[in-house]
Amino acid sequence: MLALLAASGCRALEGGSTPAVPYTILDGQTSILVDGQYGTVAEVMAAGGMTLGEADSVSPALGAPAHPATPIAIDRAAEVTVLTLDSAQMYRTQQTTLAGFLREIGLSLPPGARLLADGQPVTAPETQPLPQHLAVDPYKTVIIEDGASRRALRTTALTVGEALVEAGVTLAALDNVSPSRETALLPDLTIFISRAAPYRITADGQTVEAYSGATAVGQVLADNGLALGPLDYTRPALDATVAPGDVIEVVRVTERIDTEDVPIGFETVYEPAADMEIDTILEASAGRPGVLQRRTRVRLENGVEVSRAPDGEVVTVAPQNHVIRYGTQIVMRTIDTPEGPAEYWRKVTMRVTSYTAATSGKAPGDPGYGITASGMQAGFGVVAVDPTVVPFRSYVFVPGYGVAFAGDTGGGIKGRFIDLGYDEGALKSWRGTVDVYYLGQPPAAEDIRWVLP
Repeated sequence: MLALLAASGCRALEGGSTPAVPYTILDGQTSILVDGQYGTVAEVMAAGGMTLGEADSVSPALGAPAHPATPIAIDRAAEVTVLTLDSAQMYRTQQTTLAGFLREIGLSLPPGARLLADGQPVTAPETQPLPQHLAVDPYKTVIIEDGASRRALRTTALTVGEALVEAGVTLAALDNVSPSRETALLPDLTIFISRAAPYRITADGQTVEAYSGATAVGQVLADNGLALGPLDYTRPALDATVAPGDVIEVVRVTERIDTEDVPIGFETVYEPAADMEIDTILEASAGRPGVLQRRTRVRLENGVEVSRAPDGEVVTVAPQNHVIRYGTQIVMRTIDTPEGPAEYWRKVTMRVTSYTAATSGKAPGDPGYGITASGMQAGFGVVAVDPTVVPFRSYVFVPGYGVAFAGDTGGGIKGRFIDLGYDEGALKSWRGTVDVYYLGQPPAAEDIRWVLP
């Protein structure tokens, strides 16, 4: 690039008596404003930091007076890269046609060569617009091998396909050319032609004669427009090599999904209800079974099932729980007992029996004979209960029996079952059911079995 004339400085009068004005520089699509007072175009260009390269031009000329109303236009030279056999050189020019540019640089073509403008052959330089790239393309000598035939060709063709056309070589649709027809032609290149060979292809229930210049199974199928699905395979394998006359089998593979609906049982859940009194039960919602869909992937080859495999499960209908609400509200009440009125917080109907130390399963003389689970002596006033139903060591009232201490347990005392203790020789037989009143204050909520068996 050539530097502009050195700036001669802004000519605004000292003290700012003459105000700065804007000058416009147009550099292609770019517009630049330069403020000040300047005498010539060169001064404005220098103030704007603009430089001119070789073959660039400016209008008005650099030495012309500068005027704010007249834009300064820079006409940049075009860049053309010229490729010859020995070099690559870049030129800058104001020419607009290829013919003008060739005359400007004095380029002469060697015998038998041609010009390529931006990769395309030049037929009319006078009307050819100025290209960005210009190449001198000489004749090339290539070898064509067609089976047992071998010949040389001197050509200016750009590709293998153009060279074969120029040589009058006729190709069938499935004949193979190496390198491919689209390959750029290089000097001393050898072009191999492989004529299509016969094969037999079995696919979709039919066996057909096919031709291909390839020897790989996959390419033979491709040459004959036979596509494989994502699961299909071949015998021999796709990458196997075959010889003319060989049979290629295409195995069509499909898959289907079989489904089976299996019922899902629902659960019974209990929800506490503070607005309901203890031992009150209410069904909030009925249970409903769900549906589990089991999937099986079935593989078929040429329409015949060959395998089955589980393919996951999905819940298509969610089960609905059977919800039962149970009361947790405790209401203190009073009952008359032989000892006087007593507060109770729960009344439960239980199966009832009675026992003495002699009927408790231990023989006299046994160290544990007559000793209850609480350590008290078995007898009247001590009853055996299920500690998960009646708080152990609490007091209960049984009509017809009286106030008793829940101080004993037993292997057969489970659920709503109370065994009334009697002194030996004074056993009174009990059968059936009886109401049991839980006396005193209720235990902590976590110690209460809200839903009894």
